[in-house]
Amino acid sequence: MTGDTRMRWRLEILLALTFAGNTLLPAGEIVVESVLISVIHSADVPARDTGVLSEILVREGTQVEAGTVLVKLDAVEAELTLKQVRRQLDIANQEYENYLRKLLAGKAAEVAASELKRAEEANKKYPETVSRTEVDRLRLVSEKAQIDIRLAEHEHRLLGMTAGLREIEVEQAEHGVERRHIRAPIAGTVVRIDSRLGEWVQPGASLVRLIDTRRLRAEAVLPAKYRHLDLSRCPVRVDVPGFTAEKTRPVEGAISFVHPEIDPVDGSFRIWAILDNREHGLRPGDSVVMRIQTDAVAEPEHPQDALNGRPVR
Repeated sequence: MTGDTRMRWRLEILLALTFAGNTLLPAGEIVVESVLISVIHSADVPARDTGVLSEILVREGTQVEAGTVLVKLDAVEAELTLKQVRRQLDIANQEYENYLRKLLAGKAAEVAASELKRAEEANKKYPETVSRTEVDRLRLVSEKAQIDIRLAEHEHRLLGMTAGLREIEVEQAEHGVERRHIRAPIAGTVVRIDSRLGEWVQPGASLVRLIDTRRLRAEAVLPAKYRHLDLSRCPVRVDVPGFTAEKTRPVEGAISFVHPEIDPVDGSFRIWAILDNREHGLRPGDSVVMRIQTDAVAEPEHPQDALNGRPVR
């Protein structure tokens, strides 16, 4: 066997092993060093209205849930406006619930119709008992009374619409008061307070910064030899050092994103993993060693499918 033939066989075997579809890698793990821990959710909470900062309810390090009031702006004028529009709404509701005008118009129409009827019946028994002019006047009064009923109904509908407008004004005033209560948009830890009591703030100005450390992102770069693996949703583990070198606490998670692009120079690519950090063992900015569990990870039939870049939901 010549050297060229032996070399050709080796290349064919290597290509067959490289592109064989649906082969399982042996059980094991990928150890990645210098993995950067970063924040997934953070927020610079802004002021939503103009005013004086009147109350700060948190301090640096406070743990808050979404919706917790962080700071308050002076709301005296907004609360007075709210009282005013609520009183106006009460008045509008009472006017709408008052049926006296409609009732009066109905009674007047009954009386006018009765007078016209008596005049017409009298003329039937005794002609010219009531003059034609008087009968025409009584008929006009009766018709006007019917129109007054329709007018009263129309005014009653307008009163209902006015009460509806007052309800909208109350909602706007309540929203104006609520805008001065600055609430946390996410659950997390207060890491910075940007304003102090008594300061005048403008809409959009940052008041408090929050970060959520209960779930963190681990960002790593893998070498080219792993680029054909479908690593999506692979479990990962980060060992957090304890008080002694012998005691460590594992923080677990899973790969959530495999970047679709690879480095054209060395073929490396980036991955993200989401870590469950509810015990706060890790901090953003940490550089750790991450272990990716590759037990029975299938190599895809089409290698490029592994780098699909789809995030795990």
